[in-house]
Amino acid sequence: MNKKTYKGILADLDGTVNRGSTIIPGAEATYRELAERGLKWVFVSNAATRMASDIARKINRLGISVSEGQVINSAAALMRALENDYREARSMVIGEPSLVQGIEAAGLSVTDDPDAADLVIVALDTGFTYEKLKRAHRAIQNGALFWATNLDATFPSADGFLPGAGSVVASVSTVAGRPPDRVFGKPSPDMAFLALERLELEAESCLVVGDRMETDILFARNAGMDAALVLTGATSKDRLGDYDYAPDYIFDSISGIRSLFE
Repeated sequence: MNKKTYKGILADLDGTVNRGSTIIPGAEATYRELAERGLKWVFVSNAATRMASDIARKINRLGISVSEGQVINSAAALMRALENDYREARSMVIGEPSLVQGIEAAGLSVTDDPDAADLVIVALDTGFTYEKLKRAHRAIQNGALFWATNLDATFPSADGFLPGAGSVVASVSTVAGRPPDRVFGKPSPDMAFLALERLELEAESCLVVGDRMETDILFARNAGMDAALVLTGATSKDRLGDYDYAPDYIFDSISGIRSLFE
């Protein structure tokens, strides 16, 4: 593929554009320069502790001027599935209050009753307890579907890596005796399909930029997109041999993608 044919960029956030509340050097200039050249950007994040609108506000505070529609997270993909096909379902949610509030604000039903739940939705929950695990276990035993926002074991912060949603999902999977029925975050392509609709582009004309092989790069492969790995986050260069797939490009940081458009 001619390197100058990309029309859209799907960029990961934590580890690629920022680490917690600290922007990665060069990220803002890269975004601004390529946007001025006509490149369309969408930021895709597995994080579901906040709504996409909250993440957009955070990006703006970091110094990158984006609209709410330019941010898609696993919660947004989850909400779309609920609104399209499961509007009448009753959901038990293990997650942060913002996720619960977002689901309720969309007019969907949330319950803590394991005998009433049609779905068990599991995300990062900093208040995760044994009692919540018991309720989820009972609901799944009763036949509720088991959904997860994402399977990230950790996520980067300014002080290093912290336990992610995957650690909570693993607890529920262990007691349920099976993996989730559906996962919305990377590497599943749900967010990519939503991004392509918003960008009004084909997959072949988009580039995914991210720091994790097992999420970002595999996400690109699953969605039929090219991928650029940046070395500012979870994956180091010496680990590339651990995978049976590879990125199309490797850069020290997101600034490196500018070379594709020179």
